[in-house]
Amino acid sequence: MEQFMEQFVLIFVGLILSIFILLLILKTHRKFGLGESLDDVQAFIENNGGTHVSHLTFLNDKEVYRTKNNKVLFVYQLIGNKAIVLGDPIGKDEYIRDAIQEFQKYCKELNKTPVYYQVSERFLLFYRNFHYRLFKLGEEAKLNLHEFSLAGKKGAKLRTRKNKFERNGYQFAVSFPPHNHGLLETAEDISNCWLGERKEKGYSVGFFCKDYLSRFPIATLTNPDGKMIAFASLACDKQKQKKTFTVDLMRHTSDCPHGTMDFLFLSIFQWCKEQGYDWCSMGMSPLANVGTSKQATTYEKLARYVFEHGDSFYKFKGLHEYKNKFTPQWESRYLVYKKSFLPFLFLQLIFLIHQNNTKKAEAKLARGLRRAS
Repeated sequence: MEQFMEQFVLIFVGLILSIFILLLILKTHRKFGLGESLDDVQAFIENNGGTHVSHLTFLNDKEVYRTKNNKVLFVYQLIGNKAIVLGDPIGKDEYIRDAIQEFQKYCKELNKTPVYYQVSERFLLFYRNFHYRLFKLGEEAKLNLHEFSLAGKKGAKLRTRKNKFERNGYQFAVSFPPHNHGLLETAEDISNCWLGERKEKGYSVGFFCKDYLSRFPIATLTNPDGKMIAFASLACDKQKQKKTFTVDLMRHTSDCPHGTMDFLFLSIFQWCKEQGYDWCSMGMSPLANVGTSKQATTYEKLARYVFEHGDSFYKFKGLHEYKNKFTPQWESRYLVYKKSFLPFLFLQLIFLIHQNNTKKAEAKLARGLRRAS
């Protein structure tokens, strides 16, 4: 235990030093990127299929690198000395290995080190072949819609909740683009209410932006008076097989009744199943099942400790338990990185996610509109 505490103190001191170094690096940060219109990206994903996070490209807060053979896309942001790719490269499997090597060379020209954030197990062998290291970030909750049912004893509690909302006059609906102005305005009001004094995050987390929401179906929940009290944007990965809908931006009013989110989730699952989809993703459960093995590293053990005892700053365990009541399958997600000081890399990721991406996206959109005109 004493040895563990000594390691913890050393890591803490390293984190403090890393913050100062990171701030210095950020001041000299210079933005690179080839640029890519969002319509071009959408067409590429339609033709080649996306990933579990490719819909977040349309937040317009990231850069896109297209390989020379036009077969693979990398969606990334630059921060300090890193090019942090969101998810796996987008493209057909047979082109990915060479694409990873090409992007690595591109980053070297920029004097940047590539990092992959929230990747699946799909291409882990390729990353290992290029001498990347792995750190498990948590698990994504995915519901098998073919097995989804509220019948029987197992579904009794959730079935009762869903029936109660329907009996009391609450209504679920899904709106498809183009959305009417009133829907987006009401969704913005709900979003602002949900945020309160908090600020939007970004990069790997959806934030409210009308242009972003305009691209996706929106699930809505209205009360007996016809007032919208909750909504969720729904993103499709565009895979030809095992089609998946992801529950993306999900928000509600402060005075919505207890169980509102349960009813909205259950209604979305039922709707996705009726539409012929195979899976519905509820997103990440950060740090879930990290550091549970006897061979866990010090960093993994620290991550486990934060998961178990870090409720004061984020409900890691509570979020996992909430999603788990819908009995999803859990898929591991990883950080893939070159040899570096891991706490410093995590600080860079925290800065990346918590910076003001809303204004960045709006400014980028305005530049695009000026170019278009």
